[in-house]
Amino acid sequence: MTATSKTKTVRHSETRDIIYNYLYERKAHPSAEMIYNDLKPILPNLSLKTVYTNLRFFEERGQVIRVANVNGIERYDANCEEHVHLVCGECGAVVDIMDADIKKAKKACQAGQAKIKSIQIVLHGTCENCSV
Repeated sequence: MTATSKTKTVRHSETRDIIYNYLYERKAHPSAEMIYNDLKPILPNLSLKTVYTNLRFFEERGQVIRVANVNGIERYDANCEEHVHLVCGECGAVVDIMDADIKKAKKACQAGQAKIKSIQIVLHGTCENCSV
């Protein structure tokens, strides 16, 4: 007797495409509520539950990462490339820092025989706009 794998067939969804494209095009790392509020005018039947369901769907497939919790609200990023995020304590912005040397952090961890699956570094401080 052989084990068979039961994979769930995922149907194409225009709503899912719109949510993903919205997230992919934004660098502001929106929350589910931000996505819902911005897309509701063009998707009148959209519910907040649908947004959360699709964000989980994208996370499970490695298309989206949950990057930070700002004032109790999760923020999302479609840029799954390893990079650092800065969360501004003043305005709540989540800013990408692409040129941080994450390879050094990986090497330091692996030197102790750790096996790194992924790295997420979130800095908390004040963004460039609020520092002025």
